[in-house]
Amino acid sequence: MPRRLRPRSVTVTALAAAGLLSAANGALTGVGSAAPAPAAPPEKDATASVSVTCPFADPLGPRRLTVATSATLPVQAKTGTSATIGKYSAQFSLPRDVALSLLPAGATAGSLQGAVQLDLAVHQGERSDRIPVPLTVAPTPLPETGDVTLTATGTVPEIAINTVGAVSFDVTAPKLALAAVPAPDAPAATEGAQPAPPIACTLDPDQKATLGTVLVQPTARPGAEPKPGPGAAAALQDEPPPPNEYTVPLGLITIMTRSTVARLGATVVADPALLVNAFFTVDIDTGASRVSGSAVFKPVTTSFLGFGFVPVTATVEFLPVDWQNSKMIEVGGGLFTDDEGYTNLRTELKVMGKLSGAKINGVPLELGPGCVTKEPVSLEITGRYDPFTTGHVRTDPVKGFYLPPFRDCGFAGQDLTPLLSGMSTGWGNQAFIDTYNLNGCTEPDHTNCPPDTLPPPPGSEGAAAKKAAAKPR
Repeated sequence: MPRRLRPRSVTVTALAAAGLLSAANGALTGVGSAAPAPAAPPEKDATASVSVTCPFADPLGPRRLTVATSATLPVQAKTGTSATIGKYSAQFSLPRDVALSLLPAGATAGSLQGAVQLDLAVHQGERSDRIPVPLTVAPTPLPETGDVTLTATGTVPEIAINTVGAVSFDVTAPKLALAAVPAPDAPAATEGAQPAPPIACTLDPDQKATLGTVLVQPTARPGAEPKPGPGAAAALQDEPPPPNEYTVPLGLITIMTRSTVARLGATVVADPALLVNAFFTVDIDTGASRVSGSAVFKPVTTSFLGFGFVPVTATVEFLPVDWQNSKMIEVGGGLFTDDEGYTNLRTELKVMGKLSGAKINGVPLELGPGCVTKEPVSLEITGRYDPFTTGHVRTDPVKGFYLPPFRDCGFAGQDLTPLLSGMSTGWGNQAFIDTYNLNGCTEPDHTNCPPDTLPPPPGSEGAAAKKAAAKPR
């Protein structure tokens, strides 16, 4: 029985506690020990480039090589099924003098072939496993000048992942067993002759070797009835969670929001916010999962044309329903898998819209301290989402959301509520939310991160939403 964790009391060390779940289900991974998945899940490209040092025999000596590994990883996996890593290959350039040393004495031309052992290290928190992956280098001729580029390919065994949460795959230092391709008329090798031992390379220090991360969700137990997960507010209460729930804290998550108000023709782009106290929670029995957390959004000043011709600027702020006492908005929702096998988030957020600091034609317009929407703005949000990497969710592209009338707008007896409500109230408004888990990319140089793992640079607001819209659905 996994330990019951209260989200408020969970710390980062809970990642290491993932072993509690696996203690009942087996090791972190197994090879060929689970039933095949019923259908191939969608894949994502993954790459990792690492520097290694290989101790070639004297007089060559140690040499530093760059090994570029590529593969396809499943977007998600289920416990008790096999995860398939496909198109696994490693490419590296062998210095010319090293390549020549593998040819027959005095030869200046020829081909190399051989084997490369490039294991995968599987991690979740402090727990790890190692999957041996033998690769083959097909006969490759040396160029007339310069180094020779070798490509090793092979098949990763089926991996049964028996734990829930984010599981990362790291490349390791290779072992190289390379030799010259014998000439057709070369004499056969002497019986009993021993091949040269493989060269065991080592990873150079201070670098990340993560190939990618896979979100693992539980498989519902037979006969279990799905139960709706509580909303974000309920998930953060101090009562203990229901039996058989497992909670994992998420990393530092950046939230970027963009909203459009149809009647104003205005776009409100908020400054990046952080999701704090964020957790990923799964029901071990039903397989249901959800995320929860809290965020504060900074006020943002936007410009628009009131009634289509009056230049107006105003400061817009999104606040919780209890806006008089708090600025922290509870964020959360349930995860589900769409028809194409991608993980999606579905949630409803209720926020209050607040206006202040208005100017019409540059003339300040006092709105008072309580100019807010008459009722909460209800945002029904859905879209593809991975709590451990990125998410791109939005309101319904056709329906959008309803912006209610305002109340208590004005000062010194001047009631501006009808003016503001008349300019903005109505349907067809849109909200776009992009999330970036800053633990989703582990490259020391962020320019080497895969696409969509980091927020877009300043001045490119909406780029993430455009990329999300361009993805196949």
